[in-house]
Amino acid sequence: MSTALSHWRRQVSDAALALESRWTMNALRRVDAELARRLHEQIGLFDQACITGGDDEIALHGAATCRGYSAAVAALGNEPDDAYLIGEDPATGFRVAIGDQRAAADRVRELHGSSVVWVTPDEVAKVMASVEQFKAIAVVKQFFPGAAMIDRFPSEPSEAA
Repeated sequence: MSTALSHWRRQVSDAALALESRWTMNALRRVDAELARRLHEQIGLFDQACITGGDDEIALHGAATCRGYSAAVAALGNEPDDAYLIGEDPATGFRVAIGDQRAAADRVRELHGSSVVWVTPDEVAKVMASVEQFKAIAVVKQFFPGAAMIDRFPSEPSEAA
């Protein structure tokens, strides 16, 4: 691997991390569709340069891709993070973050603490499919998509009353 290739892959990866630790490309499309299109195109040019280009082409497209990521981060600066969802059980305080961009895991720990458990949607699906108690919940939610699990406390009046 050339020195330029190694250098620019690391630079682009770091630039991508600044975006992907907080936001998805869908968020960028909502905020600035043209910037999202141009960044996507530039990422493709950089990828192609890494495969077939020389050091100068890799450097040219690597730098441009880093600038694109930087522009995307600036455009999304005030937007709420959308690369993950946070859930909490009020009875126990157990918190979980669900996301498919592993780059967001460190962001979650930074904002929400080290006790938050990071899981991917695929891991949630595996747990739902493999733990017997969750299979019943899955069946109910398949038949009643809007159903929600709620906590009932003895001191609360019944909705039927």
